[in-house]
Amino acid sequence: MRSRQPVISFHPVAWSRILPLLLALLLGAVSADASQVDGLYSAEVQVAGQSAEQRTEGIVRAFAEMLVKVTGNRTIAGRSELQEALKLAPRYVQQYRYRLVPASGGGDEAEQDASRLLMVQFDAEAVRRLLRERRLPVWGENRPAGIVWLGVESAGQRRLLQPESDSELVIAMTAAAEKRGIPVLFPLMDLEDQSAVQVADLWGNFIQNIRRGSERYSPDLIVTGRLVRLSDRLWRVNWHLYHGDRSSVWRDEGSLPTELAAAGIQRVADLLAERYAPVLGEGSLSLIRLRISGVNSLEQYARVGELLRSQSAVERVEMVAAEPEAVTYELHSRGGVQVLEQGLSLGGVIEPLPELPTGAEPLTEGIDLHYRMR
Repeated sequence: MRSRQPVISFHPVAWSRILPLLLALLLGAVSADASQVDGLYSAEVQVAGQSAEQRTEGIVRAFAEMLVKVTGNRTIAGRSELQEALKLAPRYVQQYRYRLVPASGGGDEAEQDASRLLMVQFDAEAVRRLLRERRLPVWGENRPAGIVWLGVESAGQRRLLQPESDSELVIAMTAAAEKRGIPVLFPLMDLEDQSAVQVADLWGNFIQNIRRGSERYSPDLIVTGRLVRLSDRLWRVNWHLYHGDRSSVWRDEGSLPTELAAAGIQRVADLLAERYAPVLGEGSLSLIRLRISGVNSLEQYARVGELLRSQSAVERVEMVAAEPEAVTYELHSRGGVQVLEQGLSLGGVIEPLPELPTGAEPLTEGIDLHYRMR
């Protein structure tokens, strides 16, 4: 059965012009320069033992966790169209292995109390085919990376999170990000960071200062949080997500700061998935024409192809025209132009052409999106 992973095909008009590039690609492909997330099609779960029954139960849980990462949707495993696939999860396994994690404290007792973990690697092609056949999102490996600036207030004292002294918070947020398949960064809080961003910038929402302080990390988005201790058993956190021209604000309360920190990252992942990998219904496939100018080398052509193939909303890519320094594609995409634009903004490969002045003639008729190489 053939995979429905997006492929690039060529219109007859474009074939003669693109043939030299294809011959060169056969001799040596060039990969795209973009951030990639590894491990999307694997998951690790705790199991009680290594019996066949325990292994199967662990594989099913690992399959559900993997689906969350691949689709971006926290509730994906509960959808009716996936219930049969969950029962057949072992069929999608490529390999598995066990490992022991000793309990803290060391010694023979720690080894006896060790946790047994089952790591499962699933067949990526088969999983993608499963999801696309059921019209469910497949969020590609190219995902936006965010930097997290977290401030902590306790006993009237405010400070910025320090990666070393606040390791429990960092570990909680990192684990949540790994489970959702989103890359997160934390500032080093060296002298450069300390001079660029002050704790008052978080409490005052001085986003311009925070943006300038974040430039050294080149993030796609910025997450800020203010974690405040209200009493011995109650904490409150206010979150703010800045992503391009959009921003989101929410608040949460709880007894454990680590749980609040992890929940904040989960919410960030939810918002990103809504934007980049929305769950859409049948009949939502649309045809979008994309023209990219400035494509005048094999390397640039290969980078564009890799970017288009990585789009989670795109099911088919067809090249329909090749000019001396421009290429036009027809994209069969789920979610329309807006969802596609959000995905194309990642990777630093192409950028939209500046808007035309009012009354100016369109660049090319019949083109939905005009982009250029960066």
